[in-house]
Amino acid sequence: IFTTGRGRKAFTYFFDSLNVIAAMDAGLVAQLAALIQNQNQRANTLHSMPMCCDLNTMCSMVAYKPPVSNSIPETTSSLEGYPCSLRPPPGLEHVMPGPRKGAGPKARQISKSSTSTASSEVEQMDDHEDLESNASGAEGIPAAIPGDMSMIARSWDSALRELLHSVPRLARDAKGAPLLTQHINSMDMQGLTLLVASLRPQLADLSCDAAGSGVVQQIFRSCCELPALRIQLVEGLQGSIQKLTKDKNGCLVIQEALESATWEMQMPIMTELKGKVFYCSRHMHGNFVMQKVIQMLPPNSLGFMIYELKENAVAAAWHIYACRVLQRLIECCGAATSDLVDILLQPGDQLQRLVKDPYSSNVIRSLVVCGTPNHVKTVMKLFSQDVMKFSRNRHASLVLEKCLEVSAFGVKAVSLSQERLELMNAFFSTSRSASPPLLQIMLDRFGNYIVQRVIETCDGAEKEEVKRLLAMALPKLQSSAAGKHILSAAAKKFGFKVHSLAAGH
Repeated sequence: IFTTGRGRKAFTYFFDSLNVIAAMDAGLVAQLAALIQNQNQRANTLHSMPMCCDLNTMCSMVAYKPPVSNSIPETTSSLEGYPCSLRPPPGLEHVMPGPRKGAGPKARQISKSSTSTASSEVEQMDDHEDLESNASGAEGIPAAIPGDMSMIARSWDSALRELLHSVPRLARDAKGAPLLTQHINSMDMQGLTLLVASLRPQLADLSCDAAGSGVVQQIFRSCCELPALRIQLVEGLQGSIQKLTKDKNGCLVIQEALESATWEMQMPIMTELKGKVFYCSRHMHGNFVMQKVIQMLPPNSLGFMIYELKENAVAAAWHIYACRVLQRLIECCGAATSDLVDILLQPGDQLQRLVKDPYSSNVIRSLVVCGTPNHVKTVMKLFSQDVMKFSRNRHASLVLEKCLEVSAFGVKAVSLSQERLELMNAFFSTSRSASPPLLQIMLDRFGNYIVQRVIETCDGAEKEEVKRLLAMALPKLQSSAAGKHILSAAAKKFGFKVHSLAAGH
């Protein structure tokens, strides 16, 4: 009943039925057990999950048959004056059913169609209401059994074992998993402890399931403030971290585990992924786990990743997935990646290919922003050699924009003053052609963005030279879409209109 039909309603009525079973006499329990066993036989024929029930277990719950007495209360909700009342198992108090209105002898009768198939019983939930009404109002049937506390404890223990046995199957069901996730949000520590104990043996397999992975992620989020449960969850994943890292659903569980149990996951990650960093970085799903590892673990514990990627730094930079891992390393580890960056910035054709490549150019951009001034100087010197060629390239122009911004603003600006002077002179120089490169790239579909960035970052003598070149190209700029963007950037920077620029002000 957990994984077929109206799962939400069945899950709620399951707890309602526990009070009913505890209050029925042996004859009614035997009838109910026979009905459920009949349903199990039909369910096995239909290859569906049967309801778990044991006749001996159910009959043992009502071993004590009290004498008929007028002192016995007439309703299940009237337990005042007795040593205790029925209580749900720890952590499930929020689903304890209250008194139901309208329950009595005139309640709806059990539908005969409910015994036809296992799925029809779930959809005809009136059966549960009828059982409760019979238990609470039928003549000669006691509404509650006072005194025998062992019977009540056995009923709840049996029901709890049945529930915990069904939780893994419920977590794998497309309809049951959202229901279970909803209940996890309201569980207390005792309820979470029982849930973790029931799922821990199958935690790794459940993490690879499309529906179950969401349940495991929610458990990690709910246990983020409970160190003892975090340890149990991480132990359930140990030995399968590499497998989960490469799985479509498992990688999401590992990422959530790294966020919720960072310290507990540190040693298993270092142990099981050591020697597999480059392979996982190139994996479609594994690269997200590697990025999360870099973001969550302290930089001094990432030496094994830097060491493994250093041997394949260039190949990783050119890879569609591994380039992301290199970016996170450069952004989070800083100076610790100096040896790796030195391999990438070797002068020659290699660096030119890196800044023009669609994937490695992102690595170089991260390096310009987060790297040391010496690393940025190497990149800026490369652009100064042929600024027009790099400005017209889709990917190299993005790196050049970052160089212009970093050399004008921020803590590295002073250290990069000489390299910026050389780069700006390359824009204004006429040594290679009759017109400066800045004029030639103004109407280019990528170069116009470089011109806008030059306008935004220029200062002092650079500003006057930029104004002079803009005045020379004013007619062309006014007649093109790219040129209008350049004039708009000039108006924001210099604070005057186009006609003032034409007049030479």
